[in-house]
Amino acid sequence: MINVSRVINSPRFAQEFTVYRKSGVWNAGRYSESETALSMTGVITVADPNDLEQIPEGDRQKGAISIHTSQPLQVTTQSGTSDEIEWRGNRYRAAQLFPYADYGYYKVIAVKMDPSTGVEA
Repeated sequence: MINVSRVINSPRFAQEFTVYRKSGVWNAGRYSESETALSMTGVITVADPNDLEQIPEGDRQKGAISIHTSQPLQVTTQSGTSDEIEWRGNRYRAAQLFPYADYGYYKVIAVKMDPSTGVEA
């Protein structure tokens, strides 16, 4: 199999971005959430129509990006919340993960968030 992680991590293609990962604990019946900033590198492009067809809400998305990285990002599950990615001054929420680990990378479709409300734009 071809391992494309060399391309994804190459300084010619890759760029740095910040991932905000949330975690929390229950304490005395209240949920307390914290956010950790992680520095990552990868290839980020604008999501194309084929990418948007792969996520259920694709026809409603505006400002979606496609991220290719050698490290997995988290999407919403029962045990946690989606990672948020800061790129070019905007925040995006990881909406869909495609684990191509056999080829050395992960693909994530992320949707732009409204800075005033913190929800998808």
